[in-house]
Amino acid sequence: MKVEKLDHVHIYSRDPAASVSYYQTHFDAVLLHQSQNIHSQTRSFLALGGQILVIGPFPPGITPSEPPKAGDGAYTHGFGVAHLGLRVRDLDVAIRELRSAGVEFIGEPAEEATGLRYAYLCAPDGVVIELTQYGSLT
Repeated sequence: MKVEKLDHVHIYSRDPAASVSYYQTHFDAVLLHQSQNIHSQTRSFLALGGQILVIGPFPPGITPSEPPKAGDGAYTHGFGVAHLGLRVRDLDVAIRELRSAGVEFIGEPAEEATGLRYAYLCAPDGVVIELTQYGSLT
């Protein structure tokens, strides 16, 4: 099967409005659309870095729990999805901007021999985000 492209990432949230605001405030996400799902719950569709991010409440019958502690870009208790990667033009500027807004980072930024630079941060709903700057790799 040939996949045309990655369509979207969907995040269940305890507080969808706060999560939408987080991505709009810190990452310039644009609200494209809101609609009702089959449970009459509101989902928000955001444009984020050329992709679609969907944020909505947990479906009936699913109780949210606290995510395990995150470290080195993934949860320490093993989870299928490690993190959501967002490419930035200047990692240092992005880190300063987000830290000044109170965003929590996991560890310090790293740089590989290839020039790839990255840093991990904690977002709402147990989401770990990796900010990447590829330098001469792209």
